[in-house]
Amino acid sequence: MILFSTIEEVFEQPTEMYKTLFFPLLTIDLLEMGKGPGKVHFISVWGCGGANEYMIFDDVSFGFDFIKFGWTGEKYLFDNKLFNPEYTETLLKWHAEIEQEYAENKADYLTPKKPGKEVEESNLVKREKERAKTSGDYNLYAKSLLNYWITKDKFFETGKFIQGYNYTHGYNPEVQARQTFISLSKTKETKLSKEFIGKVCGYNYKDNGEDEIGLYIDRKQNKVFQKFNWT
Repeated sequence: MILFSTIEEVFEQPTEMYKTLFFPLLTIDLLEMGKGPGKVHFISVWGCGGANEYMIFDDVSFGFDFIKFGWTGEKYLFDNKLFNPEYTETLLKWHAEIEQEYAENKADYLTPKKPGKEVEESNLVKREKERAKTSGDYNLYAKSLLNYWITKDKFFETGKFIQGYNYTHGYNPEVQARQTFISLSKTKETKLSKEFIGKVCGYNYKDNGEDEIGLYIDRKQNKVFQKFNWT
């Protein structure tokens, strides 16, 4: 297993748009599972929590509770024409602004905060309040994106898999270690059109994540199917 693979490791020829929408969580080596050669990637998808208008307007490839990808056996394929052009510019702009904020404040955002005054007076919380006055969707997107980056970077820094808001909002990170996955299939390679690989808990990795992401492959059609469950 590899936590937090890059967009380039997950997708074949990704564009900048991929980074605004797809959040790689966990890469699985199928051979290590006894399911033959290849790799699959669990991905959280922005928009499933109630902002679908920013997403993909093809309900065959994407919906509130699922997404489908083409599969080379190692990487995923996604048709760029499926991205909603009406919101492409908006998401790219938002992503660039948040990425700049994170770059300018990375050391601060990765420093654990004490609950109370230290959290309330932190730059991150002040920016959250400013964004909330401007746009609820923008604020939700920024919180989700920053939380994902902090979780990922703190994992690479410490080796501990702890969601980022435990550091930035004064929770005790030492008692907040998460599970990387819920369960993986013990069945060997099959010829099923919907072969089960496993499940992960999306909100272990990122704020506003899915309760459960189930991943299936179709070897004959070279497809990967993810099903999202919500409470």
